[in-house]
Order: sequence, then structure tokens, then C-alpha cells
Amino acid sequence: MKPLIQPLFFSLALLAGLTGSVNAVPTFIITPPNVSNTYVGPITLQLSNLTVGDTVVIQKFGMVVSNGMLAPGDVLVQQFNLTDGQAGMVISGVTNINVPGDTDGTTNGQITAILPFPADEFIQKIVGQYGFVLSSPGGHFSPITNLFAVTNFPFAQQISGTVLTNGVGVPYATIMLFPPPRSGNHGPGNPVAGTVADGSGVYHILVPPGAYLPLAFQSNCVGSFLASPVLTLTNTQTINANLMLTNATASISGTVVDILNPSIGLPGLFLPADNNSGFIASGFSDTNGMFTIWVTSGQWQLSGGARGLGVHGYVAFNNGTNVAAGTSGFVGGFYKATALFYGTVKDNLGNPLPGIDISAYDNNNNIFGNDGYSDINGNYVVGVVGGLGSGDPWQIQVANGSDNSNPTNYIFSQSALQQSGGTNLAAGNVVLQNFTGLLATNQITGRVQSSGTNLVGVGMFASASIGGLTYNATADTDANGNYTLHVANGVWSVGVDCNGGNGSLDSILGPGNYQCPASQNLTNSGTANFNVLPSNAGQIFGYVWDPGSQPVTNVIVYANNGVGNNFATNTDGNGYYSFVVGNGNWGVSLDCGQLNSLGYRCVGTNFTSISGNSYQQDFTLQSTNLPPPLQILTTSLPNGTNGIFYSQTFQVSGGMPPYHWFIPNYSVPPLGLGLPNNGVLSGTPTMNGKFYFDVVVTDSASNYVEEDGLALTILNNPPLPPVVITNTSLGGGTVGVPYNAQLGATGGQSPYNWSLAIGSANPPPGLTLNSSGFISGTPVSGGTYFFQVQATDAYATTTNKVFSIAVAAVVPRPTISSPARLGGQFQMLLNGVANQNYTLQMSTNLATPSWVTLYITNNPATNSFLLTDPGATNKQRFYRVLVGP
Repeated sequence: MKPLIQPLFFSLALLAGLTGSVNAVPTFIITPPNVSNTYVGPITLQLSNLTVGDTVVIQKFGMVVSNGMLAPGDVLVQQFNLTDGQAGMVISGVTNINVPGDTDGTTNGQITAILPFPADEFIQKIVGQYGFVLSSPGGHFSPITNLFAVTNFPFAQQISGTVLTNGVGVPYATIMLFPPPRSGNHGPGNPVAGTVADGSGVYHILVPPGAYLPLAFQSNCVGSFLASPVLTLTNTQTINANLMLTNATASISGTVVDILNPSIGLPGLFLPADNNSGFIASGFSDTNGMFTIWVTSGQWQLSGGARGLGVHGYVAFNNGTNVAAGTSGFVGGFYKATALFYGTVKDNLGNPLPGIDISAYDNNNNIFGNDGYSDINGNYVVGVVGGLGSGDPWQIQVANGSDNSNPTNYIFSQSALQQSGGTNLAAGNVVLQNFTGLLATNQITGRVQSSGTNLVGVGMFASASIGGLTYNATADTDANGNYTLHVANGVWSVGVDCNGGNGSLDSILGPGNYQCPASQNLTNSGTANFNVLPSNAGQIFGYVWDPGSQPVTNVIVYANNGVGNNFATNTDGNGYYSFVVGNGNWGVSLDCGQLNSLGYRCVGTNFTSISGNSYQQDFTLQSTNLPPPLQILTTSLPNGTNGIFYSQTFQVSGGMPPYHWFIPNYSVPPLGLGLPNNGVLSGTPTMNGKFYFDVVVTDSASNYVEEDGLALTILNNPPLPPVVITNTSLGGGTVGVPYNAQLGATGGQSPYNWSLAIGSANPPPGLTLNSSGFISGTPVSGGTYFFQVQATDAYATTTNKVFSIAVAAVVPRPTISSPARLGGQFQMLLNGVANQNYTLQMSTNLATPSWVTLYITNNPATNSFLLTDPGATNKQRFYRVLVGP
């Protein structure tokens, strides 16, 4: 990575000038030493041969020139302390996994620290070479430097070009790709990819297909996101785009500190700034928290969401601070987290979903906003500020909107706190909140207009209750006012963001200038269009339903105000209609002739008063000549006892009395019981067991309805012993090796039916439990899996028990195809497993092989991906792929 601000000479000088008694040289290992920019997982720092209880400093520099040597112009992009035997940040027993600490506290003189990658620091995944420097504040040893690299995943598409200022290439400029801007937003949002230009300003970045806005950064220059092109990249395409920078004319300098203890500077923070003309500049804080940002004249807003706060355990602000160009001595402060949200993000099968952005914010005052990202095991932590008081509760949710990088093919459950206004957190509080992701296999589409004009950049939302959890989906309207919401099966309430921040109708049309349109309900998928009315207009809308609550389409609806204004429209495919009307008293009715022809009764006119407001009038139709449908209301029966008289009366509704009851000849009730015409099942049972039989009722109009498979359990007399599961434990398994185990039970009345208990987690992936209690299959992932089984006997008596199966992980051997030479490069296809690290190595001579690591890659979405050796210069090379590290 190349510098974004003035060279940090003093930072390197500090390292070179350490003094004191130098002990034995520590060992310093980084695993893995290089990753692709698609990698999501841990970076492990292993330090040993330290003084027991010693504190060390870790600094990470983006290197100006990728020659393996740190130089004065290299930029400090991360810095933190580690102490032997001490965790990074623990609040009420919960470890903040965003803050590095010693995870092997039982081993003296050794530190194992885990850095989440990329966590909340996008700057850490910019393609380039980095240098980690280990040093001792007490001078116990000389500084040690280890190299680390972020490589570009070999996507088949790329954006290339040159960064220019006044027609001259800008060497070593940083290029970031942002999502396309949306109306009403201040700034381009969060970047999705980044790289560094070479010494001539030429850059190349490989990315998936999609739409991007490229923006360049460099010391003494500013870029413009308003002047940058929006590029739409298709499969295998290369787009050439030159990027322009403007020379800076002033600077803003100062210090970022702990707001409660200004003597503590916060190092290695990425500090963006922008102004109302669309210009963006940036800088980094140095080892003392000092920074300089080169800008142009006028007012600039310093972002309150500085990148890199997470590694220090601090909380970001939702809003920035306006500072004039030329300001020096500015002091910006951040609060350290004093409370935590924590939990897991998994799919509905219990598989972890890594890299998911979880957002927390104070709901009422909107002062703070912080994020945490799920790790490779699906665990996340978000630090917050406790003690804000009951008037400013915190909320937690999976981040949504176009500015976040969460996958669009999933929808995520929302915390109950999100629906109840949040929760109050005192200092020291920790709150567990788990999230579930569902694959979004359906789409809801539509358009948002106002007086015939398409509304661009409007935030859309949909919510549904699925499996007892509330799920939300969000999207923004495009340049034509169209939107697409990715959803799963369910009943979705679709609406327009009226009173939020950026992307709301308030920000686009202005508060008080419009009427917020009512939400529309759709099942699974469909189309929901919205017409936003001016504040001085009125709307009458609603739905027409049949007796079974199904939408009635293409029904004519009238609106009349009695003074010559009449309107007519038809219901759409969802049974929905709407009118835009003036002020006054309006009557709404349906076309009676059409209703009669469809077999429905005429519906009377409903009147309402409109005065710049909206009114919903729904209609539920009734059949003209049919009584309510015949329906058996008794769908379950209480247990009986062998040898004791039993009586139960069946209930029915609808149809035309009198009713006639009977049990079909092919169906047999428990011995000793019968069902006469009056619908009273009675008698003295003579045999115990669980019996299934059908019941039929007819009415005087020969309507017929049947209740199939009624279950009646006749209990033993005296009672049987309780049902008990006899297994004490289950054996372990191995990934890729067939596994089986048989569950057993005693007591009750056999046979037993086995199932997972309600709310239980699943057995290990690849294993299933059948109704006979046999667990079988081939495990596909390692770990210890807990689940609860349930045994049900013939009398529907149940018992349950929790078991665990430990599965040993065995990673299958990867395979690679024979290399193919294309355009001076070797390419080969790797077949392995998804979400697994693989190391590609090269040698030019197998007689005396010297293997060179090209890069490490990982793809959580596929088990087959293309590897490219970009540095092949001769026609003989040998390759191998290692599993790991």
C-alpha cells in the first residue's frame, strides 16, 4: 500500500532509536503471511521468547514500494499493544474479539494474538505489501519486521487506468472502488475494493461483475466522487478509466485522542474528510494520534466513523465535525466502549456466516454508531457506550442499506430490541443477540413515483415473521424509480422509508411536503408500486377480498363526492385499488352488477372525509346464494382409558342442518366405541393403543365433509412405566467417514417414533435422524455438535434427551488441473472445499526444488476456482497446492 498523507519519518525513527538492555531475540510469526482480498478469517501473531509479563508494540505499515524494506514514507495503518498473559478487552466476562490480546494466557513469555480480517478496517484489505513491526517500549529487544501481503483474488474482470494530476501520472496513488452513489446521501458510502497504482500512476484491480465508482487518493491531492465515473462491469470485461486528482491548497491537522483522557493518542486511524463540492481527502493518525489531511479551501467535514477504532476498543460517532481548511491543533476525541453486544450469525441450518456486518446505534439521540463483523465461526462483538440513560436506548441489527457489504442473497432476522425501541445499557452490561440468515430465493419489485415523476434513491423495506423470527429486507430505488427486494417465502409488508435519514422521503421531498404511502402486503413475491401524494392531496385505497381472504382481481371500484366528481378503477393482481382525490366527503363502492355476476352480494357505499389525508377502505365479499361452508370443528380427541366409559361430542359449523354423522366402513375406531347420527362418540373401550379413524358429516343439502386421520389414544389400565431413552452418549465421527448410531428407549408402549425436539439444533452437517432412531450419514465439517432428540411412544407420550457428537475434521486432498499457458501466464483449476485456505507454491527445478509461495486464497462460496501465476516468465514451472495454513 502507498501513502495517503505526508511521510511518517518520526514513526520509523522511534523504532530505530529504542534503547535499554536487549534480551534474547524473540520469535515473531504471522500466519498466514499473505491472503487474498476476499479472505475472511483470523490473522495470527505468534510471539515467543519474551520477558514474562512484558508489553510489546505491534505496528503495521503500508509499504510505499513493495521491495520488502520499510522506508520513511511508509504509512502507519495499525498500532496496538500486547501484554503477555493479558486479554485485549473483557467486559463482564465477554471478550471483545475486535481488540487483540494474548489468547494463550497460561504460557509465560509467549503471546498468541488473533487479528480479525478484515474486521471493520477496510484499509487493511487494500491490495499491497505491508510490514508488521514488533518492538519493545522498554528496549528489551531490537525491533523485528515481518512482511505481510494482500493479493488480488483472480477475478475474470478488471478495471484499469492511470491516476492523473494536470495530465501527469500520480505515482503510488491509492484507488478505492465504491458502490454507485444514491440520491440524498452525503459521500459515496463504504468502499468495496482497493489497490495501489505503480510508480507511473497505472493501476489494475480485479473485481466481480457489478457497478462501481472508482476514486483515487494521494498525499497533497483531493479526489471528487461527483466527477468520478460510475462503471458497470460485465463478465470477463476490462474497463479502462483514468482518474483525476486535484492539487491540495491547504491542510487540516490535529490529534485524535481518548475523549476522557486526552493524553492517550489513538494511532493508525484512517481519517476521511469530504466537502459539499464532492471532494474527498484522507489521512492517518501517527503513533501519537497526530494527523494531517491535505485539502482545498473552505469547510470540510471530518468523519465521525474513523476506520481502525475497533482494534482499540473505541466507538464511532454517527455524525462528523465541520472544520475549516487551514485549521491546526484540532483535537478529536472518541469514547472507549464500556458495554457490549455479542452473539452469533448463522444460517437456518446452524452453519456460521462469516463477514456479516452487525450495526449498533443509540436509537433516540443518534450520537453513536458502531459495527462488528462475524468471524469464521459466526461470532461477533460490537462495543457500545453504556450509561446513556433511559431516554437514549441502544439498538442492534444486521446492517442494511446500500452502504454495507452484507450479501444480498440472504435476509437476516432482527433482534426483538429492534422492534421495541432498544435496550438501556449501563457501563459493564453485556447483551446476547443471535441472528439467523435465510437464503433470499424470491424477489419483490415495484416503482415509486410522485405526481408521475420517478423517485430516485428512496429507501424501501419489507418485513415478515418467519418461523417465529422477524426478517427485514431493504433496497433503494434506481435511476428509474424501480426497486428490487430479495426475500424468502413469507407474508411481507412492503413500505417506503418516510422519516429516516439519507434515502427517506423526508430527505428527498422535504418534511411536510408529501403523504407517507401505506404499506402493502405480498405473499412470497410480487409487485408493489407506490404513488407518493403531495401533502395537499388525498388518497383513498384498500383491498377487496373474497370470503376466504383471497384477493379479488379486476373488480370495478367507484369513488363519488356527490357534486359531480366521479372516479373508477380496477383492483390489481393483489386485490388493491387507489384513488387520488380532492378534499371533501367521498363515497366508495363496488360495481354491484359485476359482483352479482361473480356470485357475490352487493356491497354498500362507505363514506369518508378527505382533507389532505389518506384513508384505507377494505371490502370483504360474501357469496349470494351459498351458506357458509360445512366444517368439522373437532379436530382432536382427548385420551380414553381401557375399561372406562368414554364420550365425546363432535362439533360442526356451516352448511344446512340437520346433520348426519358416521364413520366410513373402511375406517375402524377403537373397539367398544361407536358414532351414531347425533355425533356423540361413546362406549367403553376394550383395548389400549393409539387408533386412527375418519369421521364424516353431511347436511340436509347433501354437502359432505370428512375429517381424516383423527387420533384417539386409549391408555393402559393400570398405567405403563414412563418412556426412558437408554443411550448414555454417542460415539464420535470423522469428516468424510460414514457414521451410524442407534437410539433406544424403554417404557411406555412401543413402537417409538424418533425426532428432533422442538427448538433443537441439528445433528452434525451430513448426518440425519430417521423415525426409527437411526442416526446415519457422512459428516462434512468438524466440531462438537449438541442436539436434543425426542422419543414418542404409541400413546403419544414423549421424552427427550440432549446428546453430542464430536466430529474430527479431515480436509480432503485438493486437486489441480494441468497448467495451461495463456497470455504469458500459467492458469490451473483448483478443486478443493469451500471456505478452506489453500497455498499455491511454484518451483522451476524438481531436482533441487525450492518452493516459492505465490499466494494464499480462500473462497467461502465455491469449492472450485481458477489459480493464476501472474509472474510466469519461462515455459517450465512446477506447482503444488498446500492445505492451509
